[in-house]
Amino acid sequence: MKKILLGLLFLSGSVAAQENDKTLVFIGGPTDLWTNNRASGQDEFNAYNHLGAQYSKRQSASMDIVYTTLAGFKGDYFSPGSWNNKFISAGVNMRYFMIPRKKTSVLNPFFQIGADAFARRDYGFPGNAYELSALGGLGIDLKLAKNFSLIVQSNLAIPMAQSTEAGVKVASVRGSNNSTSFGIVYHFGFKAAKKKADEEAALAAAKAREEAAIKAAAEAAEQDRIARETADKKAAAQAKEKAEALAKVAAEAKEKAEAVAKADAEMKAAAQLKADQEAMVEITILYTNNNWDLTAESIAKLKGVVSTLTARTEINVRIDGHSDSFGTSKNNIKASRNRAQGAATFLIKNGIAASRLQVNAYGEDKPVASNKTKDGMALNRRIEIRIIK
Repeated sequence: MKKILLGLLFLSGSVAAQENDKTLVFIGGPTDLWTNNRASGQDEFNAYNHLGAQYSKRQSASMDIVYTTLAGFKGDYFSPGSWNNKFISAGVNMRYFMIPRKKTSVLNPFFQIGADAFARRDYGFPGNAYELSALGGLGIDLKLAKNFSLIVQSNLAIPMAQSTEAGVKVASVRGSNNSTSFGIVYHFGFKAAKKKADEEAALAAAKAREEAAIKAAAEAAEQDRIARETADKKAAAQAKEKAEALAKVAAEAKEKAEAVAKADAEMKAAAQLKADQEAMVEITILYTNNNWDLTAESIAKLKGVVSTLTARTEINVRIDGHSDSFGTSKNNIKASRNRAQGAATFLIKNGIAASRLQVNAYGEDKPVASNKTKDGMALNRRIEIRIIK
């Protein structure tokens, strides 16, 4: 309790109102430092007290940029002796408020991340250790009055790089520090609020001018409408007569164009039908899992094959059956054979000689897609029909 009261005496900070955009706070609290004694090779724990200051600048209702400096010492706040300063630090971080702040906000929890430069007495060797740390933490800002709030925060800093008399280390630095701070925050930045009011006044004046201009333009437009009304009626009658004449000509032209287009389409359709019958190279039919029954879509494709083979008696086809990898290899061979033989049976029933058909069953050996996904397995359950000489 004594330390908390002391912390409140040293802290002064920032405006919780939406229009204030800066804060200042003097902070204090305990710091726990874990480090490595380079002489003994042992990990050590040291407890300190710290004092410092924070300045923040609002970026949005949810985010501030915060600058912090701390000095750590042995002893307590009332009798630090010679203060025996053990470390100093300076850092910058992004503070993100979990609930966007408003003028009426009282409780504002946040988290923060950033970087911290840390200078301390080295352990095991004379001189100092200089570290660059990654920092993260949690805290809460509790509004007390219009311009004041209470802040409590705890940050953990983990060193990423270190410079000592022994040299420089990167990414292999041992040790971390945890600082818990308390403070009274003073919120200021009234110029931002005045600027906002000026902008709102300027917008209101511009809106009034715009409304006046719109009203004047509407009145002028009404006068023009009345003046043009008689002329417009006459012009409309003339335009209607002309439009009817043009519509008649257009209708005749459209009728003629449709007749020409119809004849052209019929010629193209006949040519396309012939080309389709001659250009059959490969047809693929897909099946559902553990099934070889022909669907309406499959039958439609096979009827196309029947048409082509009937028209082209000089060609033969090969029907290859496939399956996905689900189930045993034996069952998959059976399923692929049933699928291929089912298609061959359909062709034979529709007048295609069995001697013109070659049936193969490959099971799961020739996938066209990955069997690790349902979509891939669906593509592998298939038959393929190819022209052979």
